[in-house]
Amino acid sequence: MAYTIIEVERKTGIPSTRIRFWIKKGLFPFLQEDENGVRYFSQRDIEALQWVQCLRQTKMDIKTVKLYMDFSLQGDTTIKERIKIIKNQIAFIKQDLSQTQKILEILEQKITYLKENTNNARR
Repeated sequence: MAYTIIEVERKTGIPSTRIRFWIKKGLFPFLQEDENGVRYFSQRDIEALQWVQCLRQTKMDIKTVKLYMDFSLQGDTTIKERIKIIKNQIAFIKQDLSQTQKILEILEQKITYLKENTNNARR
């Protein structure tokens, strides 16, 4: 079965404007298109779209996502390259999580400090 961008938006929750942007960036060169220029997504294309969404949610830049997608189109000969991209992103996420944890701790300390000072001022 083939789906239009609007149907894919409804099915995945990914806004059609974002899907169109990604198409313009060349992330889905394999999409089928009819004589009117309407693009159609297969179930496999939707899975690729969801993978791109996942990568973007990790703050991966479009250029690297495109590189990954290009490697995917080349098949199993690029598995090592794709693994490297994913491992790099995992390292980035771990570093980002560490920084976010430090920020969380600072914010929690600030709340404790403010509560303690508010209670002292009322006494």
